[in-house]
Amino acid sequence: EFQDTDPLQTEIFWRLCGGPPEDGDVGDWTAFALRPGALFLVGDPKQAIYRFRGADIAAYVRAREAFRAHAADAVLSIATNFRSRAPIMEYVNAWFETALSEENGQPGFQALDPFRQPRDGGPSVAALDVEVADKDGRANAQQRRDGEAEAVAELCARLIGSEPVPDPENGGQRPCRAGDIALLAPTGNDLWRYEEALEGRGIPVATQAGKGLYMRQEIQDLIAVTRVLADRRDTLALGALLRGPLVGLTEEELLDIVWALPRPDDAPDDLPRLDLGVAPEEIGNPLARDIVEKLRALQRRVNATTPHALLSQAVDVLRVRPILLRRHRGQAERALANVDLYLGFSRAYAVRGLRAFAEAMTAAWSEEARAVEGRPDAQEEAVALYTMHAAKGLEWPIVVPINTMTQVKAAETAVTHRATGRFHCRVFEVEPTGYEAARNEEKAELDRERVRLWYVAATRARELLVVPRLDVDASGSAWLSVVDLDLPELPALDVDHLPLEVGVGEPESPNEQTREVFAAEAAAIAERTRSIVWRTPSRDEGATRAVTREVAPTILVTDGDGAPADGTVAAAVQGGRERGLILHKLIEEVLTGETAESTSNLRARADVLIRALDRPVVEDPAEGLAPAELAGCVVRALSLPEVTALRPRLVPEFTVFRSTRSGAQEEATAGIVDAIAFDANGAPEVVIDWKSDVDPAPETVEHYRAQVHTYLEMTGAERGLVVFATSGIIDPVMRTGQSDGSRDGQDGGDS
Repeated sequence: EFQDTDPLQTEIFWRLCGGPPEDGDVGDWTAFALRPGALFLVGDPKQAIYRFRGADIAAYVRAREAFRAHAADAVLSIATNFRSRAPIMEYVNAWFETALSEENGQPGFQALDPFRQPRDGGPSVAALDVEVADKDGRANAQQRRDGEAEAVAELCARLIGSEPVPDPENGGQRPCRAGDIALLAPTGNDLWRYEEALEGRGIPVATQAGKGLYMRQEIQDLIAVTRVLADRRDTLALGALLRGPLVGLTEEELLDIVWALPRPDDAPDDLPRLDLGVAPEEIGNPLARDIVEKLRALQRRVNATTPHALLSQAVDVLRVRPILLRRHRGQAERALANVDLYLGFSRAYAVRGLRAFAEAMTAAWSEEARAVEGRPDAQEEAVALYTMHAAKGLEWPIVVPINTMTQVKAAETAVTHRATGRFHCRVFEVEPTGYEAARNEEKAELDRERVRLWYVAATRARELLVVPRLDVDASGSAWLSVVDLDLPELPALDVDHLPLEVGVGEPESPNEQTREVFAAEAAAIAERTRSIVWRTPSRDEGATRAVTREVAPTILVTDGDGAPADGTVAAAVQGGRERGLILHKLIEEVLTGETAESTSNLRARADVLIRALDRPVVEDPAEGLAPAELAGCVVRALSLPEVTALRPRLVPEFTVFRSTRSGAQEEATAGIVDAIAFDANGAPEVVIDWKSDVDPAPETVEHYRAQVHTYLEMTGAERGLVVFATSGIIDPVMRTGQSDGSRDGQDGGDS
């Protein structure tokens, strides 16, 4: 697509593919002699429409002339169009030849010869008459868009299922589908009006133009879910969720729920708050009680998982996808794609957390941020709503340019002159030398590019190009006035004989499942069902069993960075979750070789990690996260004799799994060992669990020992070490027998 390159890219091509001139002047790249066969370019200057990305048609023209100077036959013209019917190409050739001529400052027009003959019945280029004027013959911008949107939606409804289009897969013809129609707009202004008009008639839309993601109902529902899970006190978000279509309670039902809640003893006249702090049994409405119970269960996992994992589970628990399928009558590809897109947004907040994601999404919604919607997998089943820019390179049987009464955007007040590279802008309303000329030149080039944009839109149609013709005149600065399309003389498209009902989709088959059939199927499923219980040793799940202490904990202190055994380090260090995360990350990076094991390197890396967690960097470890203390702690932990002896064989962050079956229940355990050492035969030998606790309680130590014991059983290693990095204490754990089942692959019960 060489017409979309900029001057710098063009110069790079020439300097790579050619040799400098004999006179040694390398300043002019067009003087470079191209090596035979080194450079092959394809481009259509009539489709140069990406000036806003830096593309410059002048670079194309200059390169084309340089080719011609190189050899007389170096520029070849391809003049056959295999896409559009002959009447479409004849129309385009007739009305764009002058507009795209070199006399009008364009790179020149090459007429295209149509390969496809006219279709058997009906016109290939027509106008859609739209009535929007009031009794005085006037209509404002909103009335024009609404009127055009309704007329275009009705046109689509009549065409879908009725208008015959070629069937390239099976030959012959087939009825028009929603995906055979494209609505192309010059800008994204108010395209939601067209979306609503189509969806109001049950026509699905696949849009890459509206950028109205945060206006979609499914996104607003998900923002409400996110806010409720991030802050259990958010009554507004919970009310929006319960009142919205995901749950569907009426305002009266919500008021009844709140009125029936118990009042606090100290304020009996105050209306109680409905939030996740309310016990479900106090909610009389069964639907609301069920939703609150589900949200409370999810909310308890906020600090134990990522926003993406939690919201994905919320989408499943709240049955968002089945509800959307039902809401959109089986045409929910667009809504489902938006759900997946929203969940994708949450992946970037794995460290910052759900609250930060909730704040970002709330801000995007309240500020009406523009964002392109998700791409449906089945776009062939939806009318395409694209900008003309986004439609380049694509094609559809039926194309309708829309929203063309919109005014052309005024030129920017600041402009860069492409030829000289100089930037021009007013300073305190004073225009610099050359400002007016540069701005006029840029405006003229943008005007010429808009003509080319219309050419791109008109040539996307294969069978039928329909141009809306409103009963009010377009202003001279409207997109419709950019090029003369001979609109008054176009034949009116007559579709009144086609049925108005949308002919999309197959009729739903009746549900033939009886109560007896359902009961038999449910019994068969229950008989074959095996429940799975997941366990994660690193989390507090169930009772902590005692682990026999084979060896007393020892304090192994090294010189220099060692910690005294009397616990004075514990009093001087402020612990916390973030400190533990950073220590684990630093130790992992040292073991993998990502970070050098020196105090200076570790201190610099700790500084970066602290800032990544959006926490302040301090000097005194008693006040917070101190890079020097963290670096010293890592060096000390890795220098402990028992750890040093294992260093050559240590593998960090090792994932382990185990599955134990007992009748119809399977207990699956998953975890990540902080570090594991293998013996010479590759068998697990020692498991290490790094702990950052400053002064752990005895019950906490026993819990850690139980975790390591579980890892020993999962891996088959005989010995484990709980390494308290802050104090330098190592607590050994031995695998005492096989009390919880034999090792993997034996006994038939584990896998």
